[in-house]
Amino acid sequence: MKSQRRHELQTNVLADRIGRIIVRLKPHGRILSYAALVILAVVFVLVIWPRIRGTPSAQEAPREAFSRAQMSLAAEPIREFLRIYPDSPQAPTARLILADRLLRQVVLGTDLGEGDEGQAKAAQLLTEAKELYKKVAETGGREEAMAQVGLALVTIQEGDLEAGRKALETVRQKWPESIAAAKAKVHLDALADWEPVAFSNEPLQAEENTAPPAGGGSHEPPEGERAPKG
Repeated sequence: MKSQRRHELQTNVLADRIGRIIVRLKPHGRILSYAALVILAVVFVLVIWPRIRGTPSAQEAPREAFSRAQMSLAAEPIREFLRIYPDSPQAPTARLILADRLLRQVVLGTDLGEGDEGQAKAAQLLTEAKELYKKVAETGGREEAMAQVGLALVTIQEGDLEAGRKALETVRQKWPESIAAAKAKVHLDALADWEPVAFSNEPLQAEENTAPPAGGGSHEPPEGERAPKG
């Protein structure tokens, strides 16, 4: 009996304390409700949702990383993707995209600097783009034709216009129905009327002296050479 009475007293004391706490917090009920919702949302995002979704698989991880890298137009995100996933199925396409971005940076002169420093950086980027195109072309696959177009454009950028034209024409003949062939045709059409300026080593001919005689006057012959008047 005494233990039961003691338990009832403890229960009453606990209920009384809870009641006083509720009365004290009642004016702040809306704020507490919002706080509880925020806590639940954080717990769901950080704890429950990852367990439901699970970690990305070996195939999903590079695919998601590649999608994020493509969202930026800069070269560094793609370069970072290739550093982490060099052997992924997306790697050839990533190399092609990176090479295109580097070549475009050289052609447009974006963030290259001035003078010798800018020329050195342009040469470095062009070399990197060329190596990327070569690696994609050597592996074959659907990206090979586009890589060959890129190599042709690098050749033109390096100054060998005729070799670049021939390489673009080869792409058109080898992959006639491909997007690469269409891209090669666009560049060939743009280069159709473009020729390097030919400088002649012939000396310039002296211009004829058409100035009037010194002292002005007419161009009549001297007095002694005039025909006699009849």
